[in-house]
Amino acid sequence: MSDTSARIIPLGGNPEQSNSTNSELLIPFRRGDNWGFCKQDKTIVISAKYENCNPFSEGLAAFMQHEKCGYLDASGKVIIPAKWDYCGMFKEGLAVVEKKNKYGYIDNTGKEIIALTFDDAEDFIDGLAIAAKKDKYGFIDKTGKIVVPLKYDLVTPFHNGIAFVAKGDEEFCIDKTGNEVPSPETVYFDGLALVLNDEDEFGYEDESGKLVIPHQFEWAKDFSEGLAAVCVEDLWGFIDKTGKIVIPCQYEEEVDDFAGGLAMVEVDGELGYIDKNGTEFWDM
Repeated sequence: MSDTSARIIPLGGNPEQSNSTNSELLIPFRRGDNWGFCKQDKTIVISAKYENCNPFSEGLAAFMQHEKCGYLDASGKVIIPAKWDYCGMFKEGLAVVEKKNKYGYIDNTGKEIIALTFDDAEDFIDGLAIAAKKDKYGFIDKTGKIVVPLKYDLVTPFHNGIAFVAKGDEEFCIDKTGNEVPSPETVYFDGLALVLNDEDEFGYEDESGKLVIPHQFEWAKDFSEGLAAVCVEDLWGFIDKTGKIVIPCQYEEEVDDFAGGLAMVEVDGELGYIDKNGTEFWDM
């Protein structure tokens, strides 16, 4: 499988929002077992009547009703009827959909652009997407053409033109043509890279190699949108680029990275979203 986040709900993806006519952030909120959308001040815009919802991306949000997924706009109007078993988020004009365990891609009208022939598929990033058949992974372009053969046991999305792959016992890096390239010593996100000391504590260094956030965390993740998830005493929270904890370490389960101003967290076995202020959007 690829190393992207596990699909813990039948909808999927990380939010990159351009989600309403006035560009105001709309946030999926949970009320009991139902989901809707609200503003950051918790004013409800779309009532909680869906079995699940994803954040908006490229003007549409996936929803689940009667165990099928479709897409609605920021007014709550259904734009693409619910007929899929899985719906991803729109990225670069296309969204992953799945029916009967086969994956493909649709555009924002619901037209099937890449046939549902893959056993797994991920979002497009810089024109390429991870796809798989028979547990072997590679990359496709927006026409569905396989541009990096589906032959790897593990792949990561491309970052700065390089992807990490594994084939059997071999691990190495490839470029977008599939050619092997030297592995970078350090990978930077938002200008900072994770570093580990001899005591297995995580910190961060800048691109000059200077340690800017001391080794102090049991676990840590890369920075995204100016914040990074860290673990202290088995609890997860978020720090800023100065190392200050800005969202308290209070979540027992590993949290998602921030994307589009939101991060998904789990509390007592239930999923929900928080914003960068740490505001929780459930039980409203």
